[in-house]
Amino acid sequence: MSFSNESHNYIYLKELNNAMIKLLIPNTVLLFAFLITSLAGNGLVLYVYTLKLKSKTDDRYFIPCLAFVDIITCSTGASFLISLNFNPLNFRNDLICKLIWSLNHSIALISGMLLLAIALQRYIKVSRLLNSSMTLRSKRLTITAIIIGSIIISVPCLFFYGEAEVPLKNKNRTITGYNCGAVPNVNRNLLLAYSVTLLLISLSGIFALITLYSVILSIIYKKESVRKRNNYRQNVNVQHGLGNTNNTDGSTYTDAESYSTNMDSTTTSNQQQTNEGKPTIKENKPTVPAGIRIRWKSKTFRILCRIMHKHRFFIMFFLIAILSCISYLPRFALMITGSVISNFWYELTDVEYFIALCFYRGYLLNTAVNPVIYLVFDTDFRSSCKQLCCSDR
Repeated sequence: MSFSNESHNYIYLKELNNAMIKLLIPNTVLLFAFLITSLAGNGLVLYVYTLKLKSKTDDRYFIPCLAFVDIITCSTGASFLISLNFNPLNFRNDLICKLIWSLNHSIALISGMLLLAIALQRYIKVSRLLNSSMTLRSKRLTITAIIIGSIIISVPCLFFYGEAEVPLKNKNRTITGYNCGAVPNVNRNLLLAYSVTLLLISLSGIFALITLYSVILSIIYKKESVRKRNNYRQNVNVQHGLGNTNNTDGSTYTDAESYSTNMDSTTTSNQQQTNEGKPTIKENKPTVPAGIRIRWKSKTFRILCRIMHKHRFFIMFFLIAILSCISYLPRFALMITGSVISNFWYELTDVEYFIALCFYRGYLLNTAVNPVIYLVFDTDFRSSCKQLCCSDR
């Protein structure tokens, strides 16, 4: 009778496992897409930045490091998650589960801290601190400290996660499934404290990133304003020999704006002469469309366009940081929810479970999108990729 019960339990567990595999097919396909895209894109980034690009500028130092971390993140994370999708209720390897959880946490921390190091490097360079750049020795020490710190923070995963028993109800009896997650006998208060600590570290990093990039943008904006004002004065001095090019309100204009202003002044003068009884002079209408003149008169818009063109690396790293923050926050939020509610994942409906799982694993999207951002903003990288494509033909 005992053998018969075990046999029925095994068959029922296998049926549930197969049903879960079918439910997770879209997620599995998505993980395969992330894996292939990330390996191809970041592999290309590593190849081009380390072997093809001759200009080893200070701006590009951390890009190969970040690409290598993205490769490890996606290759280990996606492969492990795909294996989980094929054994959602019958995963029976405690050691691999512990190692993968620890590795995923440490790699995620390394990626986030690298983004923070990149922001700090941009701040040092823009604000002209420490000879305008980080030395090669300081960069290497920074990377080493990031790796060691991330590993230390991830060590508790070895004790909190592993092969977990999952109670599955079958009509009047309960059978046991197995999954990779928080172990049942772990202290829930300690697990919650660890999850909250990770969330606080993440929020602190996000706040630091926002602060640094806000300060950087402020410095760049001020410098571009001063440079634009000086360039305008030099152009006016060369063309007209005038020493003072400031308006009464302290604002400056480009040549197109001066043209527009002069035309408006001529029109106003002609109207005044007509009102005084003098012969009417044909009104000169400006040939520049009104919409364009309004845009040119926006000082902020002009300076921001110049920043977009001149400071491409700043915009590139800023976008990478924003996407990373957006992709990781749902993961930490669901981790805390799972720490507070022990059976959170198993009380969800099929649709709710699928949606929550996509958000939980959505951090892998960041690893696949980063190469596209490099391609858009780094013209040298884009040119090298075009040369590779042409050479293949």
